[in-house]
Amino acid sequence: MVFEVVFFFLSLTALGFWLLTSDAVADWRRIIRARHVRRLMRSLDGKPITQAEAVLGPPSEIIDGAGGRHLYVWKGPDVQSIPSAPSLLIITMTVDSAGVVTHVAVEER
Repeated sequence: MVFEVVFFFLSLTALGFWLLTSDAVADWRRIIRARHVRRLMRSLDGKPITQAEAVLGPPSEIIDGAGGRHLYVWKGPDVQSIPSAPSLLIITMTVDSAGVVTHVAVEER
């Protein structure tokens, strides 16, 4: 009887520890991914769009704007240079008529 009670409490303790640890590891991975994305986006701001396409791969869509500007959109976890995650990552870049990235935005859902 004593063995069963001790085993039960040890099992509950181990389960709780595992749940807390797995949440901490997931948070740590999310933070590392966010840092990597910020660093990558800062390095692409002000550069030619061809360099961004070389790093991120082909965009999911390109939207034409006024005055020769374009909006490049990358969606999904399959962006080549960013570590994969279970969430959706959307990267948008505004490109001027000369083909230079003028604004970068990142959203994670």
